[in-house]
Amino acid sequence: MPEPDLMVVTDLDGTLLDHHDYTFDAALPMLDRLRRANVPVVFCSSKTAVEIAALQARTGLTGQPFVAENGAVVVGTDDRVLVGPTDGDLDRLRTVLERVRRALDLHFATFSGVSDAEVVAWTGLDLDGASAARRRAASEVVRWHAADDDRAAAFRSALTDAGFDLVRGGRFWHVLPAGADKGAAVRTLVADHERRTGSAPRTIGLGDGPNDTAMLDAVDLAVVVRGVGPAPGPLADDRTERVHRTTTPAPQGWAEGLNHFLRSDR
Repeated sequence: MPEPDLMVVTDLDGTLLDHHDYTFDAALPMLDRLRRANVPVVFCSSKTAVEIAALQARTGLTGQPFVAENGAVVVGTDDRVLVGPTDGDLDRLRTVLERVRRALDLHFATFSGVSDAEVVAWTGLDLDGASAARRRAASEVVRWHAADDDRAAAFRSALTDAGFDLVRGGRFWHVLPAGADKGAAVRTLVADHERRTGSAPRTIGLGDGPNDTAMLDAVDLAVVVRGVGPAPGPLADDRTERVHRTTTPAPQGWAEGLNHFLRSDR
């Protein structure tokens, strides 16, 4: 069985969930194993808190800590908000985005600027899922237009000057407050766990995309799940004893990676 003071931190789309249809049947035996061992499974995703709560209910993980919106929202046990926006933060972010769009003559679209039906077309979610994906508290999702690639560096620079980071996910780009990445979120949750229990957990992180790099750097053991897009990295510590790269994609790769580190001889 997994060691008792262990914390699993996992990305969702393309890591736990199939990239194309969002299923996770192949991960269920490992999820059950972790639940029975009382190992926290922390969803750490670009998804919204609403989306994550729904997936926690489907996987029997309601009440577990989670990280939403790439680290812009961090919720501990008992629904304690450890990191989150203050009033007016999201409005300011969207105002900056619109100002930069006009200044650089960009043609990107955002989740907040389109309908649920358009998000369905982009993602393959159903209407309820698209609605949940648009209920963001602290960040914005950007669908970039390749025709504007010559201004991508200027776009990033303008956001940095305004106090925001631009992070690449599996399908989209994400704009969020500077410094609020998945790695910082992991460190916040580890510190909170240590305050509550008196000990720091051993952490295993799983991810498949560039926005997972900071999270994979922040954990003790890292699993890079085989994906369909750009991979995480480069990692600060890429030793084979610390990093496992799966041969299978999600959800099979999720189980493969955890089995690699949770074998009885480890």
